[in-house]
Amino acid sequence: CSPGSSPPRCSVRRAIGSPAMGRTMRRMGGPLPLLLSLGVALCAATCTLRTAFITTQSVPTSPPLIARSARKATGDELVPPKRPASSYMSWLNDNRESIVEKLGTNSVTLVAKEAGQQWKKLSAAKKKPYEAAWVKAKAKYAKDLEDFKAAGGVILKPEKRTRVKRVKRDPNMPKRPLSSYMLWLQDNRASIVKSMPAGHKVTDVMREAGAQWSKLTAAKKKKYEKAAADAKAKYLEEMEEYKAES
Repeated sequence: CSPGSSPPRCSVRRAIGSPAMGRTMRRMGGPLPLLLSLGVALCAATCTLRTAFITTQSVPTSPPLIARSARKATGDELVPPKRPASSYMSWLNDNRESIVEKLGTNSVTLVAKEAGQQWKKLSAAKKKPYEAAWVKAKAKYAKDLEDFKAAGGVILKPEKRTRVKRVKRDPNMPKRPLSSYMLWLQDNRASIVKSMPAGHKVTDVMREAGAQWSKLTAAKKKKYEKAAADAKAKYLEEMEEYKAES
């Protein structure tokens, strides 16, 4: 039988219900036609029950997937509360731009140094709003943290970074020689620094030095290139002796 088809196909019923089989049963007579009729009825009932069973065994897959996506979309994951910024950091966020304009540079080190000096000189009256806001934010953070833990949240401690121990350099090992550019920079660094505007950075000096080196003629570079080549040859000889001794 093929219960999945509509209507179900049954090879037994199709064979018995054919005209040729009907003529054969009429010629035979007796109880055989009755028995065959009962067999057809039993086969039909079996096919019907099997079709109903297969239909009820189908497993729906969409509802669980929809439920999982809905849980993710509603944001059920617990997120720990963020620590509030200190009174100094809140003040710095309000005054960073004015400090940068005053210094004329966005250097993190210089801005932090100037901000620390201004915060120390700030009167208690001007500090009070930032300190009050910090106390209020701290209390809210403590409450949010308790609610987070009560809901099953866990605060994970940051993993300690393992410091890689540096291998101490052998003082007897020959030092690597300077390049031709670095030899030239040693002779010209002071003049480049004097030509730079006030408040310049180290990166500004290196940028200007690179620009001047690229414009230097081959004749002027030759002196430094020869000195660098001689220093490298001497370094290689000293390294061979060092390796032989060690």
